[in-house]
Amino acid sequence: MHAYIVKTPDGYLYPFADDVSLTDDQTLAWHFLSTKEAREMAESRGYYDGGFNILRVEVEQDKLNRQEGS
Repeated sequence: MHAYIVKTPDGYLYPFADDVSLTDDQTLAWHFLSTKEAREMAESRGYYDGGFNILRVEVEQDKLNRQEGS
């Protein structure tokens, strides 16, 4: 299946301690199920158009990196 990750100039968004943090490791990036969900999370962290990229990645469903409630 495919998912989306957010790459910012500071790193990839990833779930950490019930919040969002940044990592340089793409394999740890948070998987979003839609571009809308990815965009909303990036914008909620202060990144706006031109300040981030949404990348489509292929991932096995049981390996999705997501937090509860997301």
